[in-house]
Parts: sequence; structure tokens; C-alpha cells
Amino acid sequence: MDYTPKEQIVIRTWLKQNGYEDILEMIDEAIKTWKSEGIKTRRNWWEILAGGHNGCPRKINGKNFPVLKAAQIRQGKPVSANAICRNDNEEIQPVWQTNRWPKK
Repeated sequence: MDYTPKEQIVIRTWLKQNGYEDILEMIDEAIKTWKSEGIKTRRNWWEILAGGHNGCPRKINGKNFPVLKAAQIRQGKPVSANAICRNDNEEIQPVWQTNRWPKK
């Protein structure tokens, strides 16, 4: 049985509920590629979807992932002009807190 971290389940559900099925397909394709290549890469998709420097889209496996306004807010980044929001009633999921790597 494949292990799916709880954080990954949360973002998958959130993307479906808020109309981002196309982005979920991009994530699934990236994970599928890694599995087929035997790569055990894990990603925090909230970080990927929050964008990189100055809100630029992050590139994974040669594909630019769109920047989501909700992801930027959740990650504490300033909202960039290119950030998308498809649902004005989006409820942003809180950041998952663990004591494994406490912030200093």
C-alpha cells in the first residue's frame, strides 16, 4: 500500500472542492512520472503552488505550475498579480503543525 501523507490528502481535497481539478491532474502526472522512474521525490504542493521568487510559477518536470492566491496567503507570501483565484469563497487550510522541526 502506498503511503500518502495527510498534508497531501488535504491539498488534493481542497483543490477538488475549489475547482482546481486541472492543477490536481498536473500534480498527479508529476507523481506518476516520479514513481515510474523510481524516484521517491516528495513535495509540499502548497509551497509549489505559492510560487517562487516574486510570485513566479514554479517549474516541476518541465511544466510551470500556476500560482494560487490561497497558497500564497497560506504560506505567508505576498499575493502576486499573477496569482489565480477561481472561488471567492475559498477557505484556506491552516498550515499543518508538528513538533518535528519547530521554528526557532
